[in-house]
Amino acid sequence: CYLDLVKQGRQNELPLIAAGGMGKRGNLAANAAAMIMLGASAVDTGKYMMQATAGCFGDEYNRCNLCNTGRCPRGITTQDPSLYRRLDADKVAERVVEVFKSAETEFKKIFAPMGRSTQLPIGMSDGLSVGDKAIADRLQIDYAC
Repeated sequence: CYLDLVKQGRQNELPLIAAGGMGKRGNLAANAAAMIMLGASAVDTGKYMMQATAGCFGDEYNRCNLCNTGRCPRGITTQDPSLYRRLDADKVAERVVEVFKSAETEFKKIFAPMGRSTQLPIGMSDGLSVGDKAIADRLQIDYAC
């Protein structure tokens, strides 16, 4: 999508939002950085942020993943008073701040070696490589064998 917009000279006209699976295995900053470098102007971190606020950290296999059932044992995605009363609003707020602070730190570690400390490298796909030839060809990025 992004490369097509570049060809048309419209890359700054239409926002591209990457969503789905961001941080799924605990690597939010790396996933978001890759999407930005492929042309995304924003990254949706919905489920990751919900699980972070609830204190459900761990990889995809070590979380309960009941967010969509209304029976979240941590109380973050439920209307059940016995469950949502478990939430401590101050702790939730602290967790949200910590997630953003850690993501910012990780972004700096990823982008600083590229000379990008203040500006996101939107579409800077030359900084990416992948170990799958078919994916590399499709995304027009370097293949690292």
